[in-house]
Amino acid sequence: MNILIVAGSISEQSNNKKIARWFEKNYNDKVDIVQFPLASIPMYNMDIENDPPAEIVEMRRLFREADGVVMITPEYNSFIPGVLKNMLDWASRGEIALKNKLVFVLGGSTGRFGTLLAQTGLKVLLQTVGVGARVFSRQIQVDRVHEKFTDDGDCLDASTEKYLKRGMDEFIAALG
Repeated sequence: MNILIVAGSISEQSNNKKIARWFEKNYNDKVDIVQFPLASIPMYNMDIENDPPAEIVEMRRLFREADGVVMITPEYNSFIPGVLKNMLDWASRGEIALKNKLVFVLGGSTGRFGTLLAQTGLKVLLQTVGVGARVFSRQIQVDRVHEKFTDDGDCLDASTEKYLKRGMDEFIAALG
């Protein structure tokens, strides 16, 4: 089973990339985990959508080959980061890359409410006609993420780790 992980930030210091590393460390022996190269995606441009650059061809291949997608989003000004929205713009044009793909949405924030608003917006975008993804029923908001994960992706909080494991186990089961 192939699972594509999309950490919605291009910062190497991203707290959400720490969560992505946690998934890779804890599930790489159970499923094939691929980390999506979000930083490689060029800005969407309608002028080239019918003859997309190699990075977009590769993006579509990764989505096509994935059995499921895990999207881990930060929250910037109550919404998803522009780089994640840009990727979704490309994914919704031409070959619709996420059509009928099951997507597990989660995210971490340094605040007390996790990424509730960003995840709500992301779920709306994923379910639009242009994107056509299926959103997994479980959603996880990790609050105070900077206190709960090491740079290498080790989780320092037992209840957060339990919650993430339960969510991912249920997601894998849903993928069948």
